[in-house]
Amino acid sequence: MKVKLDHIGILVENLDKGIIEFYQQVFGCEREKYFHVKNDDEEMNYVYLPFPKGDNYVELLAPVRGPSKDYLKKKGQGTMFELCVEVENMEKFYDEMKKKDITLCDPMGKPLTPEKKWCSIPGDDNKYAYMPLNKTFGTTIELLERNTWTRETYWGKS
Repeated sequence: MKVKLDHIGILVENLDKGIIEFYQQVFGCEREKYFHVKNDDEEMNYVYLPFPKGDNYVELLAPVRGPSKDYLKKKGQGTMFELCVEVENMEKFYDEMKKKDITLCDPMGKPLTPEKKWCSIPGDDNKYAYMPLNKTFGTTIELLERNTWTRETYWGKS
């Protein structure tokens, strides 16, 4: 079972120029990519800021409404929102976790079933799942299996 760090998500009040420029000037994260997602549960603006070396990036999330907005109000700007780990095969990872008495869940914490071992997020075709917070000591760990949405989808070839 191979996994790798994909990104770290950080909550911010908004995606203002000063926050973006900090990551650009300090870490060289020059090619930002903006997104907006909206569903019944949440609305979020966010930006990917790729590091100049490697495949990792910082994801700054500015919630508009929903549980993430409540979490931002409770914890404050700059709080780590999630650690995202890329897996090779979500179905196999789900099965491996079940053997360890861990049931993966959706973004709202609802357990995933053996019939549907992953969920989707509006805007891309990757497979997602989340580790249950009671197993991660409170850290949100997002799991990702990339399909057609790759780094090149966001930033083109380097």
